[in-house]
Amino acid sequence: MAKIRTFIALELPQELKKALAELQAELRSRTDCVRWVKPEHIHLTLKFLGLTEEGLVEPVARILSNLAQGVTPFRTQIAGLGAFPNSRSPKVIWVGMPGDQGNLLQFQKQLEDALAHVGFAKEKRSFSPHLTLGRVKEGKGKRVLEQLIETYKSKDLGNFAADTTVFFRSDLHPTGPVYSALKTIKL
Repeated sequence: MAKIRTFIALELPQELKKALAELQAELRSRTDCVRWVKPEHIHLTLKFLGLTEEGLVEPVARILSNLAQGVTPFRTQIAGLGAFPNSRSPKVIWVGMPGDQGNLLQFQKQLEDALAHVGFAKEKRSFSPHLTLGRVKEGKGKRVLEQLIETYKSKDLGNFAADTTVFFRSDLHPTGPVYSALKTIKL
Protein backbone atom coordinates (compact mmCIF):
# COMPACT_ATOMS: atom_id res chain seq x y z
CA MET A 1 0.00 0.00 0.00
CA ALA A 2 1.25 3.48 -0.86
CA LYS A 3 2.44 5.84 1.86
CA ILE A 4 2.07 9.60 2.13
CA ARG A 5 3.78 12.06 4.48
CA THR A 6 1.27 13.54 6.95
CA PHE A 7 0.87 15.69 10.06
CA ILE A 8 -1.89 17.25 12.16
CA ALA A 9 -1.86 20.96 12.95
CA LEU A 10 -3.88 23.89 14.19
CA GLU A 11 -4.51 26.38 11.39
CA LEU A 12 -3.64 30.04 11.99
CA PRO A 13 -5.76 33.03 10.94
CA GLN A 14 -4.49 35.17 8.06
CA GLU A 15 -3.90 38.23 10.26
CA LEU A 16 -1.50 36.22 12.44
CA LYS A 17 0.30 34.85 9.37
CA LYS A 18 0.68 38.46 8.19
CA ALA A 19 2.20 39.48 11.55
CA LEU A 20 4.59 36.50 11.38
CA ALA A 21 5.59 37.47 7.81
CA GLU A 22 6.36 41.01 9.01
CA LEU A 23 8.53 39.62 11.82
CA GLN A 24 10.33 37.36 9.34
CA ALA A 25 10.97 40.37 7.08
CA GLU A 26 12.47 42.32 10.02
CA LEU A 27 14.74 39.40 10.88
CA ARG A 28 15.65 38.69 7.23
CA SER A 29 16.89 42.27 6.86
CA ARG A 30 19.43 41.61 9.63
CA THR A 31 20.63 38.06 8.90
CA ASP A 32 20.97 35.77 5.91
CA CYS A 33 21.71 32.54 7.76
CA VAL A 34 18.10 31.32 7.96
CA ARG A 35 15.89 29.49 5.44
CA TRP A 36 12.53 31.05 6.24
CA VAL A 37 9.29 29.08 6.23
CA LYS A 38 6.76 30.55 3.80
CA PRO A 39 4.21 32.44 5.94
CA GLU A 40 1.33 30.50 4.40
CA HIS A 41 2.97 27.27 5.64
CA ILE A 42 3.30 28.36 9.27
CA HIS A 43 1.04 26.33 11.56
CA LEU A 44 1.05 24.78 15.02
CA THR A 45 2.00 21.13 14.56
CA LEU A 46 0.16 18.91 17.03
CA LYS A 47 1.54 15.62 15.73
CA PHE A 48 3.91 14.78 12.89
CA LEU A 49 2.86 11.35 11.62
CA GLY A 50 5.49 10.92 8.92
CA LEU A 51 4.99 8.26 6.27
CA THR A 52 1.41 7.09 6.65
CA GLU A 53 -0.23 4.20 4.84
CA GLU A 54 -3.09 5.52 2.72
CA GLY A 55 -5.36 2.97 4.41
CA LEU A 56 -4.85 4.82 7.71
CA VAL A 57 -6.00 8.21 6.41
CA GLU A 58 -9.68 7.58 7.18
CA PRO A 59 -9.07 6.10 10.66
CA VAL A 60 -6.83 9.05 11.57
CA ALA A 61 -9.43 11.52 10.25
CA ARG A 62 -12.11 9.76 12.33
CA ILE A 63 -9.96 9.93 15.47
CA LEU A 64 -9.33 13.63 14.89
CA SER A 65 -13.04 14.32 14.30
CA ASN A 66 -14.07 12.44 17.43
CA LEU A 67 -11.52 14.22 19.62
CA ALA A 68 -12.34 17.65 18.17
CA GLN A 69 -15.99 17.25 19.20
CA GLY A 70 -14.88 17.34 22.85
CA VAL A 71 -12.63 20.41 22.51
CA THR A 72 -13.93 23.94 22.91
CA PRO A 73 -12.13 26.58 20.82
CA PHE A 74 -9.56 28.39 22.95
CA ARG A 75 -7.41 31.51 22.76
CA THR A 76 -3.65 31.30 22.78
CA GLN A 77 -1.01 34.02 22.95
CA ILE A 78 1.79 34.23 20.37
CA ALA A 79 4.94 35.87 21.69
CA GLY A 80 8.67 35.57 22.13
CA LEU A 81 11.37 34.57 19.67
CA GLY A 82 13.43 31.51 20.57
CA ALA A 83 15.52 28.70 19.10
CA PHE A 84 15.93 24.95 19.32
CA PRO A 85 18.05 23.55 20.83
CA ASN A 86 19.03 26.99 22.27
CA SER A 87 19.98 30.51 21.17
CA ARG A 88 23.74 29.78 21.26
CA SER A 89 23.44 26.86 18.82
CA PRO A 90 20.24 27.64 16.93
CA LYS A 91 18.92 25.11 14.43
CA VAL A 92 15.25 26.17 14.38
CA ILE A 93 13.93 29.71 14.95
CA TRP A 94 10.45 29.87 16.46
CA VAL A 95 7.82 32.05 18.08
CA GLY A 96 6.44 30.73 21.34
CA MET A 97 3.05 30.40 22.95
CA PRO A 98 3.47 31.58 26.55
CA GLY A 99 0.77 31.56 29.18
CA ASP A 100 -1.79 28.95 30.14
CA GLN A 101 -1.83 26.24 27.48
CA GLY A 102 -3.97 23.76 29.41
CA ASN A 103 -6.58 23.16 26.68
CA LEU A 104 -3.94 22.91 23.95
CA LEU A 105 -1.75 20.52 25.94
CA GLN A 106 -4.73 18.35 26.87
CA PHE A 107 -5.94 18.15 23.24
CA GLN A 108 -2.45 17.28 22.00
CA LYS A 109 -2.05 14.55 24.64
CA GLN A 110 -5.44 13.04 23.78
CA LEU A 111 -4.44 13.06 20.12
CA GLU A 112 -1.07 11.45 20.91
CA ASP A 113 -2.76 8.71 22.99
CA ALA A 114 -5.51 7.99 20.44
CA LEU A 115 -3.07 7.76 17.53
CA ALA A 116 -0.89 5.31 19.46
CA HIS A 117 -3.84 2.89 19.28
CA VAL A 118 -3.60 2.80 15.47
CA GLY A 119 0.16 2.34 15.39
CA PHE A 120 1.74 5.81 15.57
CA ALA A 121 4.57 5.93 18.10
CA LYS A 122 4.24 8.44 20.90
CA GLU A 123 6.69 11.31 20.77
CA LYS A 124 9.53 10.85 23.24
CA ARG A 125 10.04 14.60 23.77
CA SER A 126 7.41 16.57 25.64
CA PHE A 127 5.17 18.75 23.49
CA SER A 128 6.46 22.32 23.23
CA PRO A 129 3.92 24.54 21.42
CA HIS A 130 5.68 26.83 18.93
CA LEU A 131 5.47 28.22 15.40
CA THR A 132 8.56 27.49 13.29
CA LEU A 133 9.71 30.61 11.43
CA GLY A 134 12.86 29.17 9.86
CA ARG A 135 15.76 26.74 9.92
CA VAL A 136 19.32 27.93 10.41
CA LYS A 137 21.77 27.32 7.56
CA GLU A 138 25.28 26.17 8.29
CA GLY A 139 27.94 28.87 8.33
CA LYS A 140 28.47 32.23 9.90
CA GLY A 141 25.92 34.68 11.18
CA LYS A 142 24.88 32.74 14.27
CA ARG A 143 26.22 35.41 16.63
CA VAL A 144 23.92 37.99 15.01
CA LEU A 145 21.07 35.49 15.27
CA GLU A 146 21.73 35.02 18.98
CA GLN A 147 21.52 38.80 19.44
CA LEU A 148 18.27 38.97 17.44
CA ILE A 149 16.71 36.22 19.56
CA GLU A 150 17.64 38.20 22.68
CA THR A 151 16.21 41.42 21.18
CA TYR A 152 12.91 39.79 20.16
CA LYS A 153 12.52 37.34 23.06
CA SER A 154 9.53 39.31 24.40
CA LYS A 155 7.98 40.34 21.06
CA ASP A 156 4.19 40.04 21.39
CA LEU A 157 2.31 39.16 18.21
CA GLY A 158 -1.10 39.00 19.89
CA ASN A 159 -3.35 36.01 20.27
CA PHE A 160 -5.74 33.96 18.23
CA ALA A 161 -8.73 31.69 18.67
CA ALA A 162 -7.65 28.12 18.00
CA ASP A 163 -10.76 26.70 16.39
CA THR A 164 -9.65 24.67 13.35
CA THR A 165 -7.47 21.59 13.16
CA VAL A 166 -6.23 20.14 9.87
CA PHE A 167 -4.96 16.70 8.88
CA PHE A 168 -2.36 17.61 6.23
CA ARG A 169 -0.57 15.76 3.48
CA SER A 170 2.94 17.07 2.86
CA ASP A 171 4.63 16.50 -0.51
CA LEU A 172 8.29 17.46 -0.66
CA HIS A 173 9.54 19.28 -3.78
CA PRO A 174 12.83 21.03 -4.62
CA THR A 175 11.04 24.39 -4.19
CA GLY A 176 9.76 23.39 -0.74
CA PRO A 177 6.89 21.40 0.71
CA VAL A 178 3.36 21.52 -0.66
CA TYR A 179 0.67 21.02 1.95
CA SER A 180 -2.83 19.86 1.12
CA ALA A 181 -5.66 19.33 3.60
CA LEU A 182 -6.91 15.76 3.85
CA LYS A 183 -9.49 16.73 6.49
CA THR A 184 -10.37 20.08 8.11
CA ILE A 185 -12.25 19.96 11.40
CA LYS A 186 -13.73 22.75 13.50
CA LEU A 187 -13.32 22.46 17.26
